[in-house]
Amino acid sequence: MKLGALLSPRSIAVVGASADPSKFSGRLIPILKAKNYTGSIYPINARRDEILGVKCYPDLASVPGNIDCVVYSVGVGELEIVLDQCAKKSVKLLVMTATGFAERGDEEGRKLQDKLTNFCREAGIRIIGPNCVGFINMIDNIPVAAAAVLDWQNPPAGGVGLISQSGGVGLASGAFLAFEHDIGFSYLISTGNEADLDMAELGNFLVDDPNTHAIALTIESVRHGDAFKQFLQRAGEAKKPVVILKSGRSELGKVMAKSHTGALAGSAEVFDALCAKYAVTCVDDIHELCDIAQMFCKLRRTGKLQRPDSAMGCAAISVSGGHIGLFADLGSLSGLTFPEFSAPTQTALQREMKSANTVLNPIDLTGGSVSDPSIFGRVMKHVLDDRHIEIGIPVLSVARSYDSANQDLIELAKETDKIVIVTWSGGAFQGEGKSLLRKSDVPLFETSVLAVKGITALLNYRRVWINAKATETLARPQRKTPHSILQCATKSGRTFLTERESKAVLAAYGFPVTKEKLVTSAEDAVAAAKEIGYPVAAKGEHPEIAHKSEAGIIQLGLKNADEVYAAYHDIHRTMSQQKTPGSGVLIQEMVAPGAELILGCQNDPTFGPTIMFGLGGIYVEAFDDVSLKLAPVTKADALAAIAEVKGSSLLKGARGRPVVDVDRIADLLVLLSQFAIDHSDIVQEIDINPLIAIHGSGELCIADALIVLNRN
Repeated sequence: MKLGALLSPRSIAVVGASADPSKFSGRLIPILKAKNYTGSIYPINARRDEILGVKCYPDLASVPGNIDCVVYSVGVGELEIVLDQCAKKSVKLLVMTATGFAERGDEEGRKLQDKLTNFCREAGIRIIGPNCVGFINMIDNIPVAAAAVLDWQNPPAGGVGLISQSGGVGLASGAFLAFEHDIGFSYLISTGNEADLDMAELGNFLVDDPNTHAIALTIESVRHGDAFKQFLQRAGEAKKPVVILKSGRSELGKVMAKSHTGALAGSAEVFDALCAKYAVTCVDDIHELCDIAQMFCKLRRTGKLQRPDSAMGCAAISVSGGHIGLFADLGSLSGLTFPEFSAPTQTALQREMKSANTVLNPIDLTGGSVSDPSIFGRVMKHVLDDRHIEIGIPVLSVARSYDSANQDLIELAKETDKIVIVTWSGGAFQGEGKSLLRKSDVPLFETSVLAVKGITALLNYRRVWINAKATETLARPQRKTPHSILQCATKSGRTFLTERESKAVLAAYGFPVTKEKLVTSAEDAVAAAKEIGYPVAAKGEHPEIAHKSEAGIIQLGLKNADEVYAAYHDIHRTMSQQKTPGSGVLIQEMVAPGAELILGCQNDPTFGPTIMFGLGGIYVEAFDDVSLKLAPVTKADALAAIAEVKGSSLLKGARGRPVVDVDRIADLLVLLSQFAIDHSDIVQEIDINPLIAIHGSGELCIADALIVLNRN
């Protein structure tokens, strides 16, 4: 059965229904009756004849006919009996508000949840929960939840779909705050432990739902990374923005997330890379989540989100110089652009403001305009006629009434295909106040900080999903990776490849590597050095030593046969003292001087391979100056990753440094991404350090590399 039908049940049974409204299980029947639910209600309570005039049944088996939805609100001791009765009653959806499952963090809880999941899968029953508060279908007015927010009188329905792993965050605080601000929802769903229905599947339902225009999520952990990525891709293609409030970003937060929902929260950096790839907006609190989701909802509903346009400029106006200065600061620091107005716009604005001075963007209308509320609409119309401006932001403060100004702005927003977003840090003493804007299709933010965050999110979303131009990835290499090296190492139980093996694997895939030769005698070492050409490096090779510098088995810049001869014996002796003798000594060319770079890959257990780029030396060691992208990486992604590194200006010739061919580095990042995806079942980590961009020639060469194998 499709999820839309599951979330619109025609009959609901509440196992453990209570007549005490102070209890969780005692709120469900009153809520269904108060919301005028038109389907059949079956309270299951063997000790009572009725609850609020609704006949009680001793068990599910006593209910006449089949049941669409069962809410389980008793202890886990009755689980087996209730599940058998659910199967016999052809139940389609089981809402498990009960606790005592995987969120306990012990083996017994996990086994009990597995038992629940396996039984329902075989019986064809879908599950929301356990450890959830249920769901609210705002479109059909069906509340299958005991959320306190349902006491709200006449809450607004709307176009934001909310899915929350935490009932308290989503269906309590989040919904209450949203209703206070006239933000309406299509669906509110608490998923709890996600034994069956999870964020990805429910998210896909909202992508397909015509009543939902933006999707808001509160997440503690993602259980199925591939499915979640596919959901974000589908949401982007459908032009439905996703806004996420993620907890479990700190070490303490990860522990709390595990104890709450029974799953570990993933790496914060990887999650950020995931969101960047799909232009998902990450927020820091419930207020941001609701306001930014509502902004996206309004703009999509009016078709303005989907309208491609090359202009991404902003223009703000206010009668307060202080407010306009603050907005200019916040906007500029966040990357918003405030273009100069075109000559026709300048002329119109100067005439409107009765001034011969050049009108700057953002616009200070000055306090002299306070007595003329119509100036906001008139000036904003001229601003939005400018071809460089896409978003107009009136910044309001405090007045007796802003109703006429807001009416003008609402009408202007209807007439133009460009975007009007109001910032109102204050209020009015008369009139309809902010409710006038909240009930309209004009987004409203109550602080400049929130407005700038919202506009930044909007521009980022439009860059990726609306205005983006397709960028081809590199063609896959013709030569195949030598699987024999990877497979032999894996079968023998090794955890990593040696430098020589790692570089051989990468070279076969198309990466540029050093000339080198493995030798097992000092005489062969000297011969190899002569063949390669001085100066050379000597590095010990041992299947149990991953980091050669720490082990003291590497010597660089060897200039003649005597130095090579001595280095071989030193390295061989050191390896023998630390471990059994290694495979031999690697004689390797010394790469000419150049910019040292780091490329890497980490196979995240939830979201798969992530690609890292950074500058070598102190930039990565002292400043942790790296960027991270989720694979697959396009050429545009790779160039963005390079630009995100703070020290990337050094690659462009800053401080007299030679210019580096950034385009070729980007090609290697794309190639690394392809390699990581192709071998994600075998390779856990790749460390290319350093990749040297040779001064003068523009050539790239991998001087050292390490491939770590997947231990699973």
